[in-house]
Amino acid sequence: MALIEPAEPAARARFGALFEACPWAFIQQSTLWADVVAEIGPDRPLFLIASEAGEDVAGLPLYLYSAAPGDILTSVPQPGPLGGVFVRDGLSAERREKAYAALLAEALALAGRLHCIALSLITSPLHDDLALYERHLEPTSVLENFTQLIPLEETVRRSGGQRNNLTRARRFGFVVEECRDEAQLHDWYALHQRRHEAVGAVPLDRRLIENIFRVLLPREKALLLLAKDGERLAAGCLYILHRKVLDVFAISMDSDYAEHAPNALLADRSQAWAKERGVAIYNWQSSPSRTSGVYAHKQQWGSREAPYHFVTRLLCPPERITALGADTVHAAYAGHYLVPFGFFETPGERRFRKH
Repeated sequence: MALIEPAEPAARARFGALFEACPWAFIQQSTLWADVVAEIGPDRPLFLIASEAGEDVAGLPLYLYSAAPGDILTSVPQPGPLGGVFVRDGLSAERREKAYAALLAEALALAGRLHCIALSLITSPLHDDLALYERHLEPTSVLENFTQLIPLEETVRRSGGQRNNLTRARRFGFVVEECRDEAQLHDWYALHQRRHEAVGAVPLDRRLIENIFRVLLPREKALLLLAKDGERLAAGCLYILHRKVLDVFAISMDSDYAEHAPNALLADRSQAWAKERGVAIYNWQSSPSRTSGVYAHKQQWGSREAPYHFVTRLLCPPERITALGADTVHAAYAGHYLVPFGFFETPGERRFRKH
């Protein structure tokens, strides 16, 4: 077992080599993502590597976040979280379990040494690994979430409505191009900001977007597609990726163009772009609920639902957390996951589910 800090060049290179060897890992599990989120928390990255017979076989990215109610250790800092343990392809079930056991035991010990009040991790929507967390972390609470995935190696079955949207978008004549300069990035962020404020949502932190553009895009780990009507920006979508998995990170559209469906064109082009590069999973990320229009929109692209879980092991009495209240926790741990909000509504409950 090795504990590394990405600021150390040799340790960073070692973790990076393991990460690049794992095609089904998420970019959020990389040292590059630590660079993306570094100034926003701020969070201190502390990454773990499990080795066997001289070979690095699994990793776990962790972040130490300090807050007045108590420090936490987490694998889910900032928006768009995916992470937790990742492993090399081809490990037997026995070796995989040993790697999880070692990493989770060390993460728990590290959280104790750092006097944290909680360790919060996230399972994978691509691999059914909840049972491993249950056995080797014994979480205090488990929140089931879901994402929607398109397996790009299969024939994508789009609804008639989405085919009609594509026809309308093509007929309108949008020009779709990759964003390559900061001026276009800032135009898209201004659109993102306006759209979120119009619907009463909180825009993503500008620094997060700028760092994705600065850190990931030059390394072909991000893509920003823009749909334009002449010089006017109609819509744009930011994607992040690692080898086999592409995430739809943030999408924004000028509502004046809603009837012309530029977002459909972006989805179509990004899926084609991903397939050309050997990406196998198009990950829409989660939706507000299974009954939302957003969920239905993603289903119309032939998506499949995939569950994943937020697991928390409290290192303090649960009453200490409930006494804080949901509002205090939300403010003190902004951009970080601690416990489900249902934890405050039904004290003593262990399992929660997003509907």
